[in-house]
Amino acid sequence: MAGVTLDYRIDNDQVMRALEELNARGRDAQPAFAAIGEDLDRSHRGRFDKQVSPAGNPWAALSEEYRRRKPQRQDEILVLNGYLRDTLRYDAGPDFLQFGTDRVYGATHHFGDDERGIPERPWLGLSPDDEAAAERTLLDFLNDALVN
Repeated sequence: MAGVTLDYRIDNDQVMRALEELNARGRDAQPAFAAIGEDLDRSHRGRFDKQVSPAGNPWAALSEEYRRRKPQRQDEILVLNGYLRDTLRYDAGPDFLQFGTDRVYGATHHFGDDERGIPERPWLGLSPDDEAAAERTLLDFLNDALVN
C-alpha cells in the first residue's frame, strides 16, 4: 500500500484528560510505591512469624549449641529481641521503592557468614505473591487514571 497514510487526531476532551492523567501518574507513582511498601512490610512480618524465606522455604534451624546459650526465645530463628523484624522500613518516591533494614546483621543473616558459622537464611525479598500484589497495585494505580 505504497503512498497511503493514516492521520488520526484525538479530539475528545475526556480521552485527552485520561491520557494526561496517565502520563502524570507514570511520572509520580509514589502513592503506589508506598502501598507496595506497606504490603511488603506485612508480608515480611508474616514470614518472620512463619520463619520462612520469600520462597516459602523454612529457615535453617538453630544449632543446638546456640540454642542452649541463647538467653530467650530459644525456638525462634532470627529473633532474639525482635529488633531485625522491627527495623524493616521503606522509602517510596516518584519512581522508586527501597525496602529493607539498615542493620548490618540483616545482611549477615540473609547471606550467612561461614567464618562465624551462621548459615544463610534468606528473609528479605519478594515472594511470587508479593510480586503479583505489587503488579496489581501498580496496574490499579495507572488504571484509575483511565476510569475517572
